[in-house]
Amino acid sequence: MGARRQVGKVIVKNFVFFTVAVLVFLILVTSAQWKLTQYKIQDVFTQNLKVIHENRQYFEAQMEKLGMNETEYAWYWTYKVLRIKPTFTGTLEYYFKTSLSVFKDLGSAGLKGFSHPMGYYLKNTIVILILVELCILAVGTYLGLRAGYRGGRLDSLISTMAQLFSAIPVWFIGAVVFLLAWRFSVLPDFAMRIQLASTDGSPGLGEYAVGFALPAIAMILSATWEYAFTLRNIVVSERKSDHITYDIARGLPDGRIMKKLLRVVFPSFLTYTTYNFMDVFMSVLVIELVFDVPGLGYILLHSFRVINKPPEGVEFVYYPEAIFVVGFAMLLIYFINSLLTEIVYVYLDPRVRRQ
Repeated sequence: MGARRQVGKVIVKNFVFFTVAVLVFLILVTSAQWKLTQYKIQDVFTQNLKVIHENRQYFEAQMEKLGMNETEYAWYWTYKVLRIKPTFTGTLEYYFKTSLSVFKDLGSAGLKGFSHPMGYYLKNTIVILILVELCILAVGTYLGLRAGYRGGRLDSLISTMAQLFSAIPVWFIGAVVFLLAWRFSVLPDFAMRIQLASTDGSPGLGEYAVGFALPAIAMILSATWEYAFTLRNIVVSERKSDHITYDIARGLPDGRIMKKLLRVVFPSFLTYTTYNFMDVFMSVLVIELVFDVPGLGYILLHSFRVINKPPEGVEFVYYPEAIFVVGFAMLLIYFINSLLTEIVYVYLDPRVRRQ
């Protein structure tokens, strides 16, 4: 089977999986909102009906325009307040139609706490993710390749650091970097840094650079050692193969052998990098919260709220539009990551083309 035909099959397969995943996620998000509103829909309706009855003159024009009586208008108002439709399928269709508009500009969707367009939050997350991934790839690949081929003190250091940092949660490392930044008079809070810079004019490139660099440093410290250790294990396993032993016996330069090793282990290296990318992505959402970076993690945090309402108690507030937007962005990034990996495999590994 030709490479182009195989690439076409890969694209179709991944697109189908992506579409199914988005639809399933949309159904789950809608189901959650539907169930959360059912227990209070009657109370909201009763309250709305009472308000309409007591202020009929105020609502008269709107009811005449819609051709509704008090009861019908109370239900109309209730569904609007709860952001649902009379049926589950209608609610599902409603969120499907509004999802793209919410994705374009989250601030226009009427969700409290989201004052920027969706692109602003997505951009901040992507910038940190790219910084972290590039540094992990460069430093982790270099350390893992050298440790796996030469061993010695570097090998022992990587093994020790990988075990140490794999036991420490990323938020704790972020908190340590945050406190150290304060200690050396560097403002680590991203939102506060940008806000203070805005009082004297537009924030400069330096303000954004420091704001993005601190969470990136915390992530790099957390993830690089484990990445290097995994690559080291792959290289150690391949180094024992006959063709590498033969090259060493021939006295080939270390640099040439290491390049060959990297080429041989590249498929395994690519597979691990693909899975590690999504792990890093999820950790970035956590580290954003430590440094108050308005990204996708910020949206998730503020999409689930428990509001204290004495004397009744508390009310759980859930923003399905925001949840779907973040989920859609995560699925899209995963789709692109998986698609590019499989396309690279088609051209690198002849066995994939034959399959």
